[in-house]
Amino acid sequence: MRKTKFDMNLAICQKVLEAFSNIGSEQLAPIIEGFSKSIDQIKGWVNDNNFPAPKSEIAKGLEQGINDLSLLIEDLEPNFRSKAFSAFYQAVNSVNPDYFEKQNAKIQLVIKRGKIKTESEFYLLRNRLDRIEGNGSHEEKIISKLVELYEIQA
Repeated sequence: MRKTKFDMNLAICQKVLEAFSNIGSEQLAPIIEGFSKSIDQIKGWVNDNNFPAPKSEIAKGLEQGINDLSLLIEDLEPNFRSKAFSAFYQAVNSVNPDYFEKQNAKIQLVIKRGKIKTESEFYLLRNRLDRIEGNGSHEEKIISKLVELYEIQA
């Protein structure tokens, strides 16, 4: 049976949680606790087959959480940051080897189109901008402009 986006993103979150738990850093404790609570809640919905929103919407939220993790990891002390990034990328790639390529392709598509159409595209570009902000690149300028236009129109 083909896995849905919901199934894939939930599996990624579970793998990341497991990987972070194995690092043994107190700095990761808030991330682990937050992810653990969310995953437990979602597992309850799955077991009861009673979802508060369409699974596609929950999948978008899971994806946003996955994408935001890199920003949270960047705030860790350097000696744990590299371990956390390594665990993060390995966990994601073990579930979906194309995940980061697909995210980048979506970003490039929005840039080429020159307009953000959906909230999930906005968050994807906002996340990318947060990672490259301050480097003065052409990509940063384009994404900044697209994000600003979307925020004005929203």
